Amino acid sequence: YFNTIDQGEIDALDAGSFAGWTREVGSFIAWPTQAAAPPGAVPVCRFFGSVYASHFYTADPGECDAVVANFPDWQLETREAFWIFLPDKATGTCAENLMPVYRVLKPTSPNHRYVTDRNVRDTMVVFGGWIAEGYGPDAVIMCTPR
Repeated sequence: YFNTIDQGEIDALDAGSFAGWTREVGSFIAWPTQAAAPPGAVPVCRFFGSVYASHFYTADPGECDAVVANFPDWQLETREAFWIFLPDKATGTCAENLMPVYRVLKPTSPNHRYVTDRNVRDTMVVFGGWIAEGYGPDAVIMCTPR
Protein backbone atom coordinates (compact mmCIF):
# COMPACT_ATOMS: atom_id res chain seq x y z
CA TYR A 1 0.00 0.00 0.00
CA PHE A 2 1.56 3.25 -1.12
CA ASN A 3 0.39 6.84 -0.81
CA THR A 4 2.18 9.48 -2.83
CA ILE A 5 1.56 12.98 -4.08
CA ASP A 6 4.72 12.99 -6.21
CA GLN A 7 3.73 12.90 -9.90
CA GLY A 8 6.94 11.10 -10.84
CA GLU A 9 6.14 8.30 -8.40
CA ILE A 10 2.53 8.15 -9.63
CA ASP A 11 3.69 7.89 -13.24
CA ALA A 12 6.23 5.19 -12.36
CA LEU A 13 3.59 3.26 -10.43
CA ASP A 14 1.14 3.44 -13.35
CA ALA A 15 3.89 2.39 -15.78
CA GLY A 16 4.61 -0.73 -13.74
CA SER A 17 8.07 0.42 -12.65
CA PHE A 18 7.49 -0.88 -9.12
CA ALA A 19 7.12 -4.64 -9.48
CA GLY A 20 4.14 -5.96 -7.54
CA TRP A 21 2.65 -2.52 -6.80
CA THR A 22 -0.52 -1.11 -8.35
CA ARG A 23 -2.57 1.98 -7.70
CA GLU A 24 -5.19 1.56 -4.98
CA VAL A 25 -8.67 3.01 -4.99
CA GLY A 26 -9.15 5.83 -2.52
CA SER A 27 -7.35 9.02 -1.68
CA PHE A 28 -7.28 12.06 0.55
CA ILE A 29 -6.16 15.63 0.03
CA ALA A 30 -2.63 16.66 1.00
CA TRP A 31 -0.03 19.12 -0.28
CA PRO A 32 3.34 18.37 -1.90
CA THR A 33 5.37 21.07 -0.11
CA GLN A 34 5.22 23.41 2.84
CA ALA A 35 4.98 26.35 0.43
CA ALA A 36 1.87 24.83 -1.18
CA ALA A 37 0.24 23.86 2.13
CA PRO A 38 -2.03 26.05 4.24
CA PRO A 39 -0.75 27.37 7.57
CA GLY A 40 -0.78 24.69 10.24
CA ALA A 41 -0.13 21.75 7.92
CA VAL A 42 2.72 19.46 8.98
CA PRO A 43 5.07 17.17 7.06
CA VAL A 44 4.46 13.43 6.88
CA CYS A 45 7.27 10.92 7.33
CA ARG A 46 7.18 7.96 4.95
CA PHE A 47 8.85 4.69 5.88
CA PHE A 48 9.32 1.51 3.90
CA GLY A 49 9.68 -1.88 5.53
CA SER A 50 11.36 -4.11 2.96
CA VAL A 51 10.90 -7.06 5.31
CA TYR A 52 7.15 -6.43 5.16
CA ALA A 53 6.88 -4.91 1.65
CA SER A 54 4.84 -2.16 3.28
CA HIS A 55 4.81 1.60 3.81
CA PHE A 56 4.09 3.46 7.03
CA TYR A 57 3.18 7.15 7.36
CA THR A 58 3.08 9.50 10.31
CA ALA A 59 2.51 13.24 10.61
CA ASP A 60 3.62 13.21 14.25
CA PRO A 61 7.31 14.23 14.47
CA GLY A 62 7.69 12.38 17.79
CA GLU A 63 6.34 9.17 16.30
CA CYS A 64 8.59 9.65 13.27
CA ASP A 65 11.66 9.98 15.50
CA ALA A 66 10.57 6.98 17.61
CA VAL A 67 10.25 4.77 14.53
CA VAL A 68 13.72 5.86 13.34
CA ALA A 69 15.21 5.14 16.78
CA ASN A 70 13.39 1.92 17.68
CA PHE A 71 12.32 0.06 14.54
CA PRO A 72 15.29 -0.59 12.24
CA ASP A 73 13.16 -2.68 9.86
CA TRP A 74 11.34 0.53 8.90
CA GLN A 75 13.59 2.64 6.67
CA LEU A 76 12.88 6.37 6.58
CA GLU A 77 12.34 7.35 2.93
CA THR A 78 11.50 10.99 3.55
CA ARG A 79 10.38 13.37 6.29
CA GLU A 80 8.28 15.30 3.75
CA ALA A 81 6.25 12.79 1.74
CA PHE A 82 3.40 15.33 1.79
CA TRP A 83 1.88 17.92 4.12
CA ILE A 84 -1.38 17.45 6.04
CA PHE A 85 -3.02 18.37 9.35
CA LEU A 86 -2.81 16.61 12.70
CA PRO A 87 -5.90 16.11 14.89
CA ASP A 88 -5.97 17.24 18.49
CA LYS A 89 -3.86 14.54 20.14
CA ALA A 90 -6.04 14.35 23.25
CA THR A 91 -9.42 14.15 21.55
CA GLY A 92 -8.67 13.05 17.99
CA THR A 93 -10.82 15.92 16.75
CA CYS A 94 -10.08 17.56 13.42
CA ALA A 95 -10.38 21.33 13.01
CA GLU A 96 -13.39 22.82 11.27
CA ASN A 97 -13.69 21.91 7.56
CA LEU A 98 -11.36 18.93 8.01
CA MET A 99 -12.26 15.26 8.20
CA PRO A 100 -10.45 12.31 9.76
CA VAL A 101 -7.93 10.04 8.12
CA TYR A 102 -7.82 6.70 9.92
CA ARG A 103 -4.81 4.37 10.13
CA VAL A 104 -5.27 0.67 10.73
CA LEU A 105 -2.62 -1.97 11.34
CA LYS A 106 -2.74 -5.63 10.34
CA PRO A 107 -0.42 -6.96 13.05
CA THR A 108 0.25 -10.29 11.36
CA SER A 109 1.81 -8.53 8.32
CA PRO A 110 2.47 -5.76 9.59
CA ASN A 111 0.72 -3.61 7.01
CA HIS A 112 -1.03 -0.27 7.44
CA ARG A 113 -3.96 1.20 5.54
CA TYR A 114 -5.17 4.79 5.51
CA VAL A 115 -8.87 5.46 4.92
CA THR A 116 -11.27 8.36 5.33
CA ASP A 117 -14.41 6.29 5.66
CA ARG A 118 -15.19 5.37 9.27
CA ASN A 119 -17.38 2.46 8.15
CA VAL A 120 -14.54 0.98 6.09
CA ARG A 121 -12.19 1.37 9.05
CA ASP A 122 -14.68 -0.23 11.45
CA THR A 123 -15.34 -3.14 9.06
CA MET A 124 -11.60 -3.79 8.78
CA VAL A 125 -11.29 -3.80 12.58
CA VAL A 126 -14.33 -5.95 13.31
CA PHE A 127 -14.07 -8.48 10.50
CA GLY A 128 -10.48 -8.29 9.30
CA GLY A 129 -8.40 -8.31 12.45
CA TRP A 130 -7.01 -4.81 11.87
CA ILE A 131 -6.18 -2.51 14.80
CA ALA A 132 -7.21 1.16 14.73
CA GLU A 133 -4.29 3.48 15.48
CA GLY A 134 -4.57 7.18 16.22
CA TYR A 135 -5.52 9.88 18.67
CA GLY A 136 -8.57 10.19 20.86
CA PRO A 137 -11.42 7.72 21.29
CA ASP A 138 -12.06 7.66 17.53
CA ALA A 139 -8.38 6.86 16.70
CA VAL A 140 -7.80 9.62 14.12
CA ILE A 141 -4.26 9.78 12.73
CA MET A 142 -4.43 12.79 10.35
CA CYS A 143 -6.94 15.33 9.08
CA THR A 144 -7.70 16.22 5.47
CA PRO A 145 -9.99 18.84 3.89
CA ARG A 146 -13.59 17.84 3.27
